[in-house]
Amino acid sequence: MARVELRHLSRRFSGVQALADVDLAVESGEFFTLLGPSGCGKTTLLRTVAGFVRQDAGEVWIGGRRVDDVPVWKRDIGLVFQDYAIFPHMSVGDNVAFGLANRRRPRQEAAERVARALELVRLPGLAARMPHQLSGGQQQRVGLARAIVIEPKVLLMDEPLSNLDAKLRIEMRDDIRDLQHALGITTLYVTHDQEEALVLSDRICVMQSGRVHQVGTPWEVYDRPATLFVASFVGAMNVIADVPVAPGGQVALGASPRALPALAGRDRVTLAIRLEDMAVAGPGAAASPDALVVEGAVEKVSFAGREAFYRLRLDSGAELAAHVHRPERRTLASPGARLALALPVARLHLFDPATGVRIDGAA
Repeated sequence: MARVELRHLSRRFSGVQALADVDLAVESGEFFTLLGPSGCGKTTLLRTVAGFVRQDAGEVWIGGRRVDDVPVWKRDIGLVFQDYAIFPHMSVGDNVAFGLANRRRPRQEAAERVARALELVRLPGLAARMPHQLSGGQQQRVGLARAIVIEPKVLLMDEPLSNLDAKLRIEMRDDIRDLQHALGITTLYVTHDQEEALVLSDRICVMQSGRVHQVGTPWEVYDRPATLFVASFVGAMNVIADVPVAPGGQVALGASPRALPALAGRDRVTLAIRLEDMAVAGPGAAASPDALVVEGAVEKVSFAGREAFYRLRLDSGAELAAHVHRPERRTLASPGARLALALPVARLHLFDPATGVRIDGAA
């Protein structure tokens, strides 16, 4: 195991800022995920740690050693790629043993380590098979076994599940997490899949345009997003932009104005709330001291038994979506009907309209 430190990394490609002063620390034994949309810089950051990309500025440290001038094969890292990257002309066993051969490990030791690695990835007894005889999930397990068999200090994984179908993705992500726990290996993982990041990670780094927006546990990133981008990217979030704020921090949506102390001295705010944090009521619902109540016309209701999804057009023109667990029959209004939504004040997220940064004192 080893701690990974990335100190003020910057990298530019053809005028595009791929990394902008990225400063991160991945603790020893931690499962740390880089999450963000395509082009946000997460793969560039991973490849910089690996040594495939050289940063324009900043430092990379692995296990207390600065490795900026250390070649890939001497950084003591294991790599798992999106496209498996296994050799089609080699057997499973030879693929897994490839890194050990380069390190000139004794034949008997190599055989024992290959067998153990295949056991760990649930491919025992398949050493003699060729890659074309394996499923996509099995080929990715071979790539994982090849990465861990060398017993690296750090494991780097670049969207390893993106080529698998939905069922295999869930199966493989559980196996990866179990394996990482068993080995206790420091892991830096890249994905654009929010659910994957939430399920797998000890901590998540959310990136956009080469910059870090937030680093935190899955709960922190989901429940207390640091910026409007994080709020919108991780999970489903309703956003009501540029809402006027009256003196004393009072916000009026519908007929239930509420004073929010965090907004004192501000004239505008962007409000956000998750779909599952709202309650559905009938039209003309009584105001609550703990919630903003808004009304509008139902545009769509999708009933799925234990849950229902609503889309509502507010009188202000804004659109809100709601996800209700075990909905009541009376709330399953038809399109065009009037309906009210209660937005609990304690579950509102407040953001500065100009910067998109979370306002202190928000839920």
